[in-house]
Amino acid sequence: MRKFYITLLPVLLVYCTSFGQAQVSSPVYKIARDYFRSDPFQEEFSSFLIHLLNDPGISGKLIEKRTDTSLFFFQGIFKNHNPFFFKPKRTEVQLIEMAVELDSLDTDTIYLYQLLAYNDGTKEGEQELKKEFEKIYKRFKGNFFKNTFTESMADGKPNGATYNFYDRSCAVAPFAVTWFGPGTKKEIALVLTIRMSAKNNSAVLPVPFYAF
Repeated sequence: MRKFYITLLPVLLVYCTSFGQAQVSSPVYKIARDYFRSDPFQEEFSSFLIHLLNDPGISGKLIEKRTDTSLFFFQGIFKNHNPFFFKPKRTEVQLIEMAVELDSLDTDTIYLYQLLAYNDGTKEGEQELKKEFEKIYKRFKGNFFKNTFTESMADGKPNGATYNFYDRSCAVAPFAVTWFGPGTKKEIALVLTIRMSAKNNSAVLPVPFYAF
């Protein structure tokens, strides 16, 4: 059974319209290099998958290969990978293929590449994690064309928030940072999400649904 994952895709209407320019200048490449142990943009996509799926530093791997009725899913727990300024309770990685509708007759797929850092949902644990959340926002807000902030509420108080970061001429953000919780396990989570496509055996920012 797959665990719950964060899609963070409230709008799936248009992708990058200035594709070439966005690819060259996107800060997503630095984020992938600095935070993710396997970098999809530094090698062929097939080589990236081999590195990720066979990483000896990941335990508890769950792999669901693509079939005629389901899309690719990977999940694992890092043994010692921690790119953050606080020490999480545990850090997980996910690579999720999901379908998106291009129009009424055509569909495509994109990948959500996610790093999830969990902390205890104590006052101290929440403060540590939310401090990291704001630190990541401040670090990258000036590198993207724009960003948006959304917050979710439960019982009259926040139980999650997301910054979506947009490249110029993109309607779907290629990067997001989120916190959510505490949940049933009394944990709070920080989630980094990169949205990408695989084209010609290369990881790229999602291509346009249509040209303006």
